[in-house]
Amino acid sequence: MSLRLGAAAWAALRSQAEAGYPREICGMLLGRDGRAEEAQACDNLAVDRAHDRYQMDPLGQLRIEKDARARGLEVLGYYHSHPDHPADASATDLALSWEGVHYLIVALRQGRVVDQRLWWREPHSAVFRQEALDLEG
Repeated sequence: MSLRLGAAAWAALRSQAEAGYPREICGMLLGRDGRAEEAQACDNLAVDRAHDRYQMDPLGQLRIEKDARARGLEVLGYYHSHPDHPADASATDLALSWEGVHYLIVALRQGRVVDQRLWWREPHSAVFRQEALDLEG
């Protein structure tokens, strides 16, 4: 599975990650036909460990999903940042992931996005596989 990330979505995600530094930010990728058109931020409820953990606000998730459906968009995946850490999926990321969903991780160094990697958890598997990410613009 690959994912195309539209220029507007990528710009929004980078801006969110850099503005949120040194905390992890999180959100949802919305679009259609394998192309993410929007990166919708969601509050990180992991306040005590926001520098190395995220917990997406479930009410925010529901609001974003409902709004996306109303506009004919679907949830293509989720994203979060790794401040001053590689864009590799951690054991915690894997443990909290859902099967069959894209996870985009952006790495920041000193407040700037320096890398991004797309991960996919295979159905009936406890393994993340790195996937192709096509950044537009």
